[in-house]
Amino acid sequence: MLGRAPVSHRHGALSYGYYPSAMPYKGNAKATDPGKPARTKSPKLDTLPVAEQKSSEEIARTLKLDRGLGFLVRLLDTRVNVLYEQLTAQDDITPRQFGVLLTLHQQGTLTLTDLARHIRVDRSTLGEMINRMAVRCLITKRDNGQDRRSAEVLLAPAGRKALLRIVAGAAQLQAALLAPLPVEDRAYFMRCMKLIAEPDPPVTADDALPR
Repeated sequence: MLGRAPVSHRHGALSYGYYPSAMPYKGNAKATDPGKPARTKSPKLDTLPVAEQKSSEEIARTLKLDRGLGFLVRLLDTRVNVLYEQLTAQDDITPRQFGVLLTLHQQGTLTLTDLARHIRVDRSTLGEMINRMAVRCLITKRDNGQDRRSAEVLLAPAGRKALLRIVAGAAQLQAALLAPLPVEDRAYFMRCMKLIAEPDPPVTADDALPR
């Protein structure tokens, strides 16, 4: 099991486990919770022992590209997109656009700032995507009466129709991605992925309240 041994590399290991979530982050797992990995600070690169500070020549000669996490994440991203299109039987709504539609369906009208926080994208990237979705009448964009600098977005009827058409297929994506792992390892694997993807989780509105 993952709690006692590393994940098997028989199936490419990390290339099967990620699912893009549109739901807001719920907070850190407590270090004392059994079976949950504790959050620890990453060591600074300049504090590595001298023995671990290899020369550029040696690193270039020995570095294994296909064993790197970044390489596996790129494979994973490709697999996510292929499976997503297969399971939803379409390629008009991208996974990130699906995240927008799902979030607006569940949360209601949001400012661009709040929507960006929910789906973990920067405002400029989100703004461009929202404009394209508005042109397709998937969402409606309007001025925020309380803050003229921040627009509001809400789900349009065509967006709701598109969401309901593909949501059942999209809901199968995580199970399909995790299928190569033993059932008992999947929850722990997802917690590890969460720690890697968000070592410093975003601050929520509840976190900002005075104690």
